[in-house]
Amino acid sequence: MNVDSLLFVHGWATDSWVWEPFASAFKGLAPLNVNLPGHGGQGKWDTPTIHPAVQEITRQIESRTNILGIGWSLGAQALIASALESRQKFTGLILVGATPSFVTKEDFPWGQSRALTKRMIMDMKKDPGGTLKRFYPLNFIGSEKSVRVREFMERYRYPGPISCDGPIPGCFPSFKYGEITRALEALYSEDLREMLDALDLPVLIVHGRMDGIVPIGAGQYLASTIDGARLEVYEKTGHAPFITEPEKFKDTIKRFMDGL
Repeated sequence: MNVDSLLFVHGWATDSWVWEPFASAFKGLAPLNVNLPGHGGQGKWDTPTIHPAVQEITRQIESRTNILGIGWSLGAQALIASALESRQKFTGLILVGATPSFVTKEDFPWGQSRALTKRMIMDMKKDPGGTLKRFYPLNFIGSEKSVRVREFMERYRYPGPISCDGPIPGCFPSFKYGEITRALEALYSEDLREMLDALDLPVLIVHGRMDGIVPIGAGQYLASTIDGARLEVYEKTGHAPFITEPEKFKDTIKRFMDGL
């Protein structure tokens, strides 16, 4: 096993909390569980591109080597771009609910419609609380009911997680919804397909068969396009298989690491 450190990167409009059980389970590998800009991180998501997320990851991994990156959704896109920028740092990637393009294109039908995503961006600018209240349940299918799912829904209820770690005494919401909206604009605009040929490290794609946010076709595309990538399908899960099948996902991580 050629892994010295684990890097966990969360998805859009969530934070490092989603990965806490896994970071705790792999303490011997110096897990690094980041918060992206606008989602509790130190930087600012000030452009409608993936670049602010890549900057944050680059800063966090400065002293790390032999990293296994594990990213979900938006976090998976950020990991792909980061691994291409800092190839010498990474020994492998696990991409969960991942896509190279969040919206559909003429030659890429496995995404959300451009019109629907643009409408969601407009809704986020007017009413982030109501927009996210409609969005969060889409991460799960009807049969996915657990304590962790209920905790997920409660944690991200508007105005989101509370942070007490800032420089000013007191506790404040850690989410910055203007920046989270720019992250959604990044999802709308980014298309990583032309980069995938350059991704020359072991990659595992994990995708829920019933994913309603990123269709499984996107995961199948990644697995067929990235040289040597492998696809593992969780047959009865939605967009967040590591939330609803955590023990199975821990085994997935261990098996992948054993092969590195």
